[in-house]
Amino acid sequence: MVFLFRDRSDINVLFLVLLSVAVHFHFYWEAPIVIANPTDGLLAYLLFHYVKPLPPLALIVLFHLIVIIQALRLNILVSRFKMFQQVSYLPAFTFVILTALFPFWDAISSGLIANAFIIWILVKLNRLYDQSQPKTLEFNIGMIVGFSILLYEPIAILIPVVIFALAIIRPFKLTEWLVLIMGIVLPFYFIFTYVFLTDSAAAFTAFLPKLDWENPFAALDYKSIIALSFMGIQFLMGLYFWQNQQNRFIIQVRKYWGVMLLTLVVTFFQPIIFSSQALYASAIVIAPLASFICFCYASPKQLMIPNVLFWISAGLIVYNHLV
Repeated sequence: MVFLFRDRSDINVLFLVLLSVAVHFHFYWEAPIVIANPTDGLLAYLLFHYVKPLPPLALIVLFHLIVIIQALRLNILVSRFKMFQQVSYLPAFTFVILTALFPFWDAISSGLIANAFIIWILVKLNRLYDQSQPKTLEFNIGMIVGFSILLYEPIAILIPVVIFALAIIRPFKLTEWLVLIMGIVLPFYFIFTYVFLTDSAAAFTAFLPKLDWENPFAALDYKSIIALSFMGIQFLMGLYFWQNQQNRFIIQVRKYWGVMLLTLVVTFFQPIIFSSQALYASAIVIAPLASFICFCYASPKQLMIPNVLFWISAGLIVYNHLV
């Protein structure tokens, strides 16, 4: 199975669709649930009022569209910036597998949709490296983050990511940092201006992210623990292969991977800091996690290790949804 996605042929898009249908086989008798915290922003409102009432078949199709589009966007990201030595569809393949491996990630949740924001912001951040006049792009990145927070408040976890990513990608210039912060603040300035002019300034706090510190891992069942443990093993293996290839990457690619690692580390704490959705919100980590786990499938010259990892993943997917 893995060898199919080591090729860069466009037919792999069809294979990716078939893979998504296969690993989410349980949708044949149970449509994906729609879950969101009503206080998390406009995205939750859209999910509850326009997505949740849809018939089961429409929910299944929508879920596959979300997963496939995000997987392809991630694949384009790492291919465009030459983050792997060989262009393939393995990043998209890994993304699809992860959405089915962990039970909390095969739902239509705000966290899953938020991966689209993550990938979009990463593309913009990576483009900063070779910009001679980066202020417009930096302001746009800030605006994207600000509006994303209004749509889904836990995206606020990305504020330190974009700030420190700017330090990784570009030499320090205070004016560039201020431009980025202005872009983040501007959407909230518009909101505050509106509520102030309508004599409802007290309502402005409803648009600000709300921290809710809890440990979502405390109530895990044994199936989730097994899936998380296997993902952890794959991640450590991916880090090992990634580290072995560091000397082969040019400086700018190392910076791109530095931003990706920073995104992974910070988003890992998102379900702890914003814990209202528990581990459903942790789906926001899938894109950066898939990028590193992909090294397990892309780096070994022999297919034995990738195939073993794939079939273990397939076995866990079946176990988690049938037992």
